[in-house]
Amino acid sequence: MNAIRTASWRPLVGAFSIWFAHFMGCWVAAELWWPRQWPANALAWALTPLALAALAFEWKRVRHGMSAAGDFAGWNRRIGTGAIAIAAAAVVFGALPSLVFLP
Repeated sequence: MNAIRTASWRPLVGAFSIWFAHFMGCWVAAELWWPRQWPANALAWALTPLALAALAFEWKRVRHGMSAAGDFAGWNRRIGTGAIAIAAAAVVFGALPSLVFLP
């Protein structure tokens, strides 16, 4: 029973962890390493497809019901899919300034 409770939160935590890693990578590059320089934009452009690919993999896992404890319940699948959609939108909008504000 405990494994089922743990597995039900994995899509939610996984999606927002991917978004957080993307955000921190873009922020550190733009604010600490290369402020207002091209390498920060290039890193954001490189990290965005990687984060979207990781979210697509997570979405595939949720849609096919793959978890350590077995199949996801219906509400877990809906919440996981919603979290992945929100994280994907956040990843895209997080990389948008690197396209709009070119150095």
